[in-house]
Parts: sequence; structure tokens; C-alpha cells
Amino acid sequence: MIKAMLPGRPLSQKLLKPTKKKVKVNIFGIKNGKLKKEITKLINQILKKEKIKTKELNLIICDDEFIKKLNRKFLKRNYPTDVLAFNFDKDFLGEIYVSKDQALKQAKEDKVKYTYRLKYLILHGLFHLLSYSHSEMERLIVKYL
Repeated sequence: MIKAMLPGRPLSQKLLKPTKKKVKVNIFGIKNGKLKKEITKLINQILKKEKIKTKELNLIICDDEFIKKLNRKFLKRNYPTDVLAFNFDKDFLGEIYVSKDQALKQAKEDKVKYTYRLKYLILHGLFHLLSYSHSEMERLIVKYL
């Protein structure tokens, strides 16, 4: 009998191993590769723990001017906000827009790192997409950050 082997394990074990599909997180507005990886890993960790099955998500880091236009167009509010989230469908969860200007301002006010505040706002947007209330969001954000 011939055993088909793949690096250290029989072929049958390799084929039966469950696949770990990750959500494709398209990140726009961040050049730092390490930060992109951290954010992608964090989002995938949360979606897995929350048992959310989706294939893709867009994350857009923009400035106050851009987010103000979105806020005015979709929510009829003529001012910049820190985060907006728009749901799409099961396979494409949606888009999260975060104002880097608001993140920087809030980081200074709260005396925290910019990257911490940015991740905080990203998770806030993610939990909006998952239909959590603000009180639930706070608990979950603290848990994951």
C-alpha cells in the first residue's frame, strides 16, 4: 500500500482538515503594512468569534472633508463625524469609513495612541455593521482591544 504524504501528514488528513476561510478586508487610506495586518487580523478574529459568515469588507480611512460629505448625503448632517458604517449583504458585509482627523483629535483628547483610537473607531463601525447597540459595543471593544 502506498501512502500519499504531504509534509509530515497523510493526504487523507490533509484533505479532511477544515479550511479556515478569512474575510477579505480591503483597506484604503493606510500605508503602514504592519498596521494593515493588525487590523485585518483583529477584524477576522472578531468575525470568527461572533460567528459571522461573510466574504468581504471595505475599510476606508479618510479625512474630515470626505466624511462630512458622506454624513451630509446619507444622514443629512452637515458636519464631520468619526465613523460611518454602511451595510451591504451577506457576502459583502459593508463599508466602514473612519475620519483620520477625528481619530487624531480624539487620541489627543483622551491621551491615547493614534493607532489605538483608530482601531477603536474601526471596531465601533464593525459592531454597527453587526447591529450591536452602543452599550454592547463598548463592552466588546474593550474586550477585543
